[in-house]
Amino acid sequence: MNPKKVVLTLLAAFLFASSPYSLAQSGTFLNQTMVWDGITRYYQVYLPLNLPAQPQLLLMLHGTSTNKASNPPTQQNWGWLPLANQYKFILVKPASTYNAQSGQWNWNAYYLDGAFPPPAPDDSGFLRQLITNLTAQYGVDPKRVYVAGMSAGAMMAHRVGVELSDLVAAIVPASGQIVGQPTLPIVLPGPPLSPVSVQEWHGNNDPILQPCNNGSTKYSGYTVIMATVDQSFNYWAAENGCSQLQSTQPLCANGLPNPNIQQNDATGCANNAEVEFKWEGNIGHYWEPSNDLARWQFLSAHPKP
Repeated sequence: MNPKKVVLTLLAAFLFASSPYSLAQSGTFLNQTMVWDGITRYYQVYLPLNLPAQPQLLLMLHGTSTNKASNPPTQQNWGWLPLANQYKFILVKPASTYNAQSGQWNWNAYYLDGAFPPPAPDDSGFLRQLITNLTAQYGVDPKRVYVAGMSAGAMMAHRVGVELSDLVAAIVPASGQIVGQPTLPIVLPGPPLSPVSVQEWHGNNDPILQPCNNGSTKYSGYTVIMATVDQSFNYWAAENGCSQLQSTQPLCANGLPNPNIQQNDATGCANNAEVEFKWEGNIGHYWEPSNDLARWQFLSAHPKP
């Protein structure tokens, strides 16, 4: 065979094998809409083959997107498809709302009302209704509903943990702290509705949502100051009533990631919850798919009691 043809054939095979949509042979994608608070909301459902009678459910919340208004950011799979096929959970990717002024899709996490033309979207209410609908539609195990998120989606996952913890057993935010607000001091949310397990990841080289110095960032041109990862971790450990810490060292030192600690783990929490933080070494503002297995193992190990 012509060497060039061999190379092209191998390249085509690699691209097919590595494409997330090649995995659709093992399941079904459904592009869906619902109306919430007068706004059409978009989400994509992935159903693996041979789902159990009461499947587990994972919602993955996207980061800030500059997709056009006609192209909701529901297509990216974030590396979850092979795990959905293997562990037989339903993967759902909801879209936030589109801001025509900035050309961005963003979530209304804490405290980002000012980033949206009034009235700010009720994303918490939308996700509550979406989870309720999906649980009924697919016979989801109500004790095994999980939410993950990246960047603005991670911030929204924190809000889900506070406001939807009666429905959600565990959250996995990556590269997004619990609060972004226009001025200091940082004001943390009130207590969550129920204990909830949290596994938070953050790249130690993140220049966008700086993890340690209450640095500022912008959502649709709206400037906010971010909580530190210590403020996020300490909030969850305290609100979940955790009694044991893997380390007493802070995650941050002198406004930078503490080089002497790679992770912390709070246990002895109410309702067997757990709060874990992991630094992602030499990672910037990025969702690392190679960590998805560890994320899923944490989520699936923490159903509601």
